[in-house]
Amino acid sequence: MKFSAELLEEIRERCDIVEIVSEYVHLKPAGRGFKGLCPFHNEKTPSFMVSPEKQLYHCFGCGEGGNIFNFIMKIEKIEFFEAVKMLATRSGVSLPVDEQKENRLNAQKERVYRLNDLAAKYYQQCLTRSKKGQKIIEYLQKRGINLRTIEKYKLGYAPGGENFLTIFLEKKGYRYAEMIKAGLTRRGKNGTYIDYFRNRIIFPIFNLRGEVAGFGGRVLDSSLPKYINSPETIIYKKGENLYNINFAKEEIRKKNQVIIVEGYTDALIAQQYDFKNTLASLGTALTTKQVELVKRFADRVIIAYDADLAGDMAALRSLDLFIQTGLEVRVAILPPEYDPADYLHNKGAVAFKKLVDNALSLIDYKLKLLFKKYEVDTIEGKIKIVNEILPTLGMIKNEIELREQVKKIADELNLSEEAIFIELRKYHQGIRNTGYLEEVRSESGNLIAEKIIIGAILENEKVTSELLEKIEEEDFSHPLHRQIIITIKNLFKGGKKIEAQKIINYLDNERATKLIAEILMDEEITFDRKVIMGCVETIKNYRLNQEIKELERKAKILDEKIKKAEKIDQNDLKELERISQQLRMRNIK
Repeated sequence: MKFSAELLEEIRERCDIVEIVSEYVHLKPAGRGFKGLCPFHNEKTPSFMVSPEKQLYHCFGCGEGGNIFNFIMKIEKIEFFEAVKMLATRSGVSLPVDEQKENRLNAQKERVYRLNDLAAKYYQQCLTRSKKGQKIIEYLQKRGINLRTIEKYKLGYAPGGENFLTIFLEKKGYRYAEMIKAGLTRRGKNGTYIDYFRNRIIFPIFNLRGEVAGFGGRVLDSSLPKYINSPETIIYKKGENLYNINFAKEEIRKKNQVIIVEGYTDALIAQQYDFKNTLASLGTALTTKQVELVKRFADRVIIAYDADLAGDMAALRSLDLFIQTGLEVRVAILPPEYDPADYLHNKGAVAFKKLVDNALSLIDYKLKLLFKKYEVDTIEGKIKIVNEILPTLGMIKNEIELREQVKKIADELNLSEEAIFIELRKYHQGIRNTGYLEEVRSESGNLIAEKIIIGAILENEKVTSELLEKIEEEDFSHPLHRQIIITIKNLFKGGKKIEAQKIINYLDNERATKLIAEILMDEEITFDRKVIMGCVETIKNYRLNQEIKELERKAKILDEKIKKAEKIDQNDLKELERISQQLRMRNIK
């Protein structure tokens, strides 16, 4: 579906880019704009800027940038159509209806969401209106989960029969194929349709918007598996969800800190004790998607797994992802045989807060475990400890932090820092990763001048007309710069006002969008008239020098050709004379 420029402008004007970006990135005031850690690449020092005045964002680290549509497309990993639809809904702008081109996948997703909502209500009724359900409520209360939490989180009960939910949904007009795609029903061995969850306590899993994306089910006896989750569907991906994110996101952003526990019960009990910034990972091995989700809301992460799980080095390896994305990660140490829910229930909120406040850095915690695992006083033990800590060190991008951590490890093991750095370099070479070494990109003066001129035209109406008369598209050496200038000139000739947002929409080019955002967000670029005119002279001189070099190259080729030829070609002589004349004229300029 094509959207008019007027419609896109209306949506953009109604959406505050700072407000929307803040839902994904923790922003702090910086000058006339806001700054935060970039959600699109790994960094420790904030280089991601958002301008409320220009309604643009730009990262000076990775180069990502653009307007609110570009941001939503990138952060949500959706197409332009979906981004427009999402922002239109948010801003209250009605989109033109086109049934034939309506996104079918979205329609299917909405259908599954409705199915899940209906299933959640059915499970709730089974919990609150059946004798078995009442016994389960009593069990939940003994575990410390109160009635308010049961209602708030829509906890439920899946009956033990084979197809109670399936029959219920069928009566509501849903087909077996739909139930299977939603992960609520599956085919039995004899070809019948049976409920996916049976005789289990049900924990609805909500997405960021508070919609039921899937379910978790816990057995009522000692049978295995103890927990099962919904199979993956078009709206539920286990590795992309964190339990309680919909309820906890505002508190996480407010505190700039998230506590991550392993299970549903831990998260529910924690929020009852006023640790409302708690999420459950639904498994100990965290994924990149889950870490990216956390990074939208906080800079600090506290891991509070069960004592036995927190000692699992395999589980801890996934926590390196937090360091890789520039987040501060710490591990709260629970006493043996305690999980967060039991600890809160028995020791209380003050004791749990003390554990959180005294949490160790991930490297300190890993070293603590490794010192128990290996003989620190032996060469073999030291080698094993260093080898196991290298992957975590390799994730650190900030060189200052890296050197501090290496110094700490060297002191603990009585090794030289250089020895550890040598092993780290070997590790990086082995995985073809430069780690903390950053590539430095430099630009020539003419390209900087071209950027300043583009920025001046977009930013300073007083010089726009004068500049467009002085410059030609051929003055710009970079193809992308040339494309932007051509677009600006065409719009100017058509009598349209030159604005960055209009150029972005007109070009519909991701690279051009990033470039425009970079130019307008760079506070070091000045648009002083004297500087601007100096830039015009710079790019024209550069063009002239390039033309001279090209003419000299052609003249040299022709001269050598004439010298080698047994018989002089008159056409070659004429061409050489023409080029020589052009060279004289260029040099006069």
